[in-house]
Amino acid sequence: MSKHIVLKRSVVAVALTLASSSVVLAQQVEANAAPIQKVFVTGSNIKRADKEGSSPVATINRKDIEATGANTVSELIQSIPAFGSGASLDLTDGSFSKGAATASLRGLGSSSTLILLNGRRITASAYADPNQGKSAVYDLNNIPVSAIERVEIFKDGASAVYGSDAIAGVINFITKTSYQGADLSASMSANDDGEFARKNVTGSFGFGDLEENGYNAFFSFDLAKRDSTKIADVNDIEKTMYSIINSRLNPLSSNLTSTSPFFYRERTAGAKNFANSYALRADVINQVNCPASEQLTGDIAAHNLSSTSALVGRTFCNFNLNDYTEAQSAGDDINLLSKVTFKIGGDITSFTELGFSRSDRDYIGAPRSMQSTAATTVFALSGAPSSFQMILPVGHPDNPFANSRSAVGLRFNSRGGSDNTNETVRFVTGLQGSTGRFDWETAALYNRNERNETYFGMLYQPTLMRVMTENRTLAATLADPTATADVHNKGFSQVAQIDAKASTTIGSLPGGDIGLAFGGEIRNERIGLTPSDLTQRGDIVGLSNSSASGERTVKSAFAEVRTPFTKNFEMDFAGRFDKYPTMHKFVPKVGAKWTVNELLTLRSAYSEGFRAPALVQVSPGGVQSFTTVLDVLRCPDGQNPAPGADRTDCARGISSLSAATPDLLPETSKSYSFGAILQPTKNLDILVDYYNIRKEAETALLSAQFVIEHESAYPGRVVRDTNPANQLVDANGNIIPNSGPISAVNRNYVNQGATATSGIDVEATLRTNLGDYGRLVSKVSASQTLTFKRAERPGDAEHNLVGTIGGLSDWATSVGEIPRYRANASVNWTRGVHSVSANLKFISGVSMMRIWDSHTTYPEQYCYYGKGAPGGQARFSDWVSNCSIRSWTTLGAGYTYTGFKNLTLSLNVQNLLDERAPYASTSTAAINAGYNSQMHNGYGRYWRVTANYNFK
Repeated sequence: MSKHIVLKRSVVAVALTLASSSVVLAQQVEANAAPIQKVFVTGSNIKRADKEGSSPVATINRKDIEATGANTVSELIQSIPAFGSGASLDLTDGSFSKGAATASLRGLGSSSTLILLNGRRITASAYADPNQGKSAVYDLNNIPVSAIERVEIFKDGASAVYGSDAIAGVINFITKTSYQGADLSASMSANDDGEFARKNVTGSFGFGDLEENGYNAFFSFDLAKRDSTKIADVNDIEKTMYSIINSRLNPLSSNLTSTSPFFYRERTAGAKNFANSYALRADVINQVNCPASEQLTGDIAAHNLSSTSALVGRTFCNFNLNDYTEAQSAGDDINLLSKVTFKIGGDITSFTELGFSRSDRDYIGAPRSMQSTAATTVFALSGAPSSFQMILPVGHPDNPFANSRSAVGLRFNSRGGSDNTNETVRFVTGLQGSTGRFDWETAALYNRNERNETYFGMLYQPTLMRVMTENRTLAATLADPTATADVHNKGFSQVAQIDAKASTTIGSLPGGDIGLAFGGEIRNERIGLTPSDLTQRGDIVGLSNSSASGERTVKSAFAEVRTPFTKNFEMDFAGRFDKYPTMHKFVPKVGAKWTVNELLTLRSAYSEGFRAPALVQVSPGGVQSFTTVLDVLRCPDGQNPAPGADRTDCARGISSLSAATPDLLPETSKSYSFGAILQPTKNLDILVDYYNIRKEAETALLSAQFVIEHESAYPGRVVRDTNPANQLVDANGNIIPNSGPISAVNRNYVNQGATATSGIDVEATLRTNLGDYGRLVSKVSASQTLTFKRAERPGDAEHNLVGTIGGLSDWATSVGEIPRYRANASVNWTRGVHSVSANLKFISGVSMMRIWDSHTTYPEQYCYYGKGAPGGQARFSDWVSNCSIRSWTTLGAGYTYTGFKNLTLSLNVQNLLDERAPYASTSTAAINAGYNSQMHNGYGRYWRVTANYNFK
């Protein structure tokens, strides 16, 4: 990360050369020197000569980007300490945002981190993610890393300048804007085992000098292909722990369904309660019609089975899920970007940007299976959901029980997995120039994303029903190609905008000119999500609908004033008014900067912010989903079911229908920062900044678990089985009304509690001139999170969750992992045609202890995954003694050689010492990977070779 700060007695000039990828230099000039070139800095619409204002802005220049070895924008962003958990990753299947990669500043989620491209927002992609902090999905795959000139990260709240979604800050990706010549690059990367492989080809060419020829045209392309890596082929993780604790990467694969079916006898006629334990093993029968090489005999030690499992001592046909479990999916990316600039006359210039991106992710997956000991929800777009449960009647040709019905465990033969494609078009055209004392710019923006999603081999209910209605055999059903169907979903989102802004000076103060900027915009937002006709009709088992159709127009106006009261003290003021169809909001910001002396500058800022509800949260439609809950009525202590209940009630899979809330209110925030800029010597820059952010009235989906725990307050929301045979009874043998197993919980979006976080950022840069031995640049960037608190609902207790998996530490929250420290350190030495770099990355560990449940503090905190605990795993405590995910430190290195004419060769190695990713066993980790992908990766030692040829 690059921050060059030069404090001065008079004034500082910062020259930003946009026509090349050279490093931005700060040069000290005297008061009688040439006129100062002023530039726009992210977070303000007033041009300024001094890049360091009252709010911290971190800059990553082109050289820094190359030194990281990042293949994608997502990888680049994850290396920045100011970023936290809560982002979406596109590596594996299984999330509502699959196929998208997002950023999360301060761990506040992607919907609170605004993404800009050349100063203008990008459209949120066509997703309806109901998870906390992910309602707006700004996909980083739309931005080509090869075309980026620099990245500016505004780490204060910026709603007063940019409007909604900037509560946590802003990331502005700035591309090359004027380029002459041509260059072509190719790179290949993989780890020591050849896994996580990726190939890139990028190129740029441009012609025309804006000053001499009156025009410049620039075009770049970025083509990338990544390979699939199965988790079984990942060796740089704690593989033994993962296998033993999670029952993965062993022959059993944690799944017993295959094309050779299991049959489970109904214990009570009509009650749908089926035998499935070692004690009732005689009532569980399975076919073994597979080759001997595919057969297993269940063993407690070898397969990590519980002593109560019906598989103990049983020979059965095994299905190897390891062949279908990925750590990285296959993918293809295309990014095209062009810009044409014309000088119309005088000081007026026209500009037109056109971009296209396409990202495709192919997720492999096992053929679909069915375990009908419990019903599966079948969603339709309209009307109440139904349930499907394949129960073989008495007398069915496949039912092995003469006098009882039977449930079935079965896997189908068709292709599984899914494919997700996002295509985005972006068009910007406008004018900029100077008229009198005004610098101005106006433009029109059109940005549209289209998403196509396919689920392969889903279970088709009309064909499956024939097993029960026609006594059709399972063999005939497996052979029927209509037993499964491919499901195609479509969606789009778009932004169309017209904006205008101007800046000028309106007088002077002892410290200089008073700067003024003002402007406005009109923005139209649209989204449409259309599920497949098959799921709309309710023909698909176990797959939900996400639908939305919404549109709104937002009108905004803003103003900023910069007041240099003295040469050493200045303040800036900003305010913005946004009008939405159902709400309006004004947010202010004020900042101050005091240059104490040439060694020390102090700065501080206060801002208010807001985030309007996402269109999917307020538009007609809804999100249907599946989740796992604890039924506190049927399993009061979370571990032992009540008499008449079942262990599945302690961790029950249910369906959920989540409806939009048209009158949802916006989130609001208050944030302030205080920092110091130090320059002990002219070659050493140190920045220290404290931040504090609090969000109120967060928009989120009502928690299914909370509704269950407060069922009487939400009448009709919890849907239970009404079969009298499945109701609980009291001590006198009387049926307890509405006490059957839960099948569904209906929810909606609400304004809930608050999230507050604070911390300290430190950055330091030391530049050392070694004379004949070259130049050395050393950098350190670190972030310490001091507090992170969340009240999921108004009135909930707020506990400091730093250093923990928040949702485990306080069971009442949905907070992810909050490491206390993140840090990067790098050294770059250049001499002639040689450039050598090294970098060190550190992330601290997190605890998995249970301490609170809102206002309840446990008498003794305990390990959530330990023996006897609610999430207990039999072997966890044998391997994880301190109930935590350990810290992780990795060392990287790079070398670049420019000694060949027009040719540059580079080698970059990440995780040079091949450190394994720490073991994780949390719901926020990809449980199919064994490590927490929000904090770590399983790449191990990772190599990247790049060749760049410049056509001069």
